[in-house]
Amino acid sequence: MKRTSAVRHLAAMAEIASENLRFRGAPIGWPLESLWVTGSLLRPGDAVEDVQVDEVHVVLLLEIPADELPWIALHPAGEWVSEQLGLGKRPVLWSYRPHVWPAWNARDRRVARFWSDHDGPDTAVLDALRERRSPSTVEPSLPEWHAQLHDERALARAHLREVLDRYHDRDWRAERKGLGAPPEDHLWRAAQGLREIDDALQC
Repeated sequence: MKRTSAVRHLAAMAEIASENLRFRGAPIGWPLESLWVTGSLLRPGDAVEDVQVDEVHVVLLLEIPADELPWIALHPAGEWVSEQLGLGKRPVLWSYRPHVWPAWNARDRRVARFWSDHDGPDTAVLDALRERRSPSTVEPSLPEWHAQLHDERALARAHLREVLDRYHDRDWRAERKGLGAPPEDHLWRAAQGLREIDDALQC
């Protein structure tokens, strides 16, 4: 994907996120707190050519309790927000996290916020990306990263244990299908999420 196209997608997401703040006072709600970008788009680009970038990663911080959102597990609110932002139709990868946790995660340590519910689109970040400059980013120290991952690993282990215990429960399987993914996908996510955290802790 061209760098300019990637930034256009981010700007479009930020615009939709701002528009949907009107749902905050409605019964449907709008749990999105902020949007962050990571990956190769954060590296400076060629000053002349509109170079290709690798996969664009977007992180959504949601007002959801941390114990309901283990790493890469699906959540109804997260899936609804993702659908509203059109993420399934955009050439991006995404994940969502509870707002009480940092946007950096087991996959990505360096992130840049390009939208928040208080300030709207961060034009400085979007302009820097558009102009092929490095935007202002957030990156934890290695000890900070590992301390956060240790907390998340405990939740991921408990989540995997619950999935395994309830995997053949008819009601549980029906609820999981309601999220648009078969129970097998939820099991894979639970195992993969724990593995990614374990692998990151080896760095």
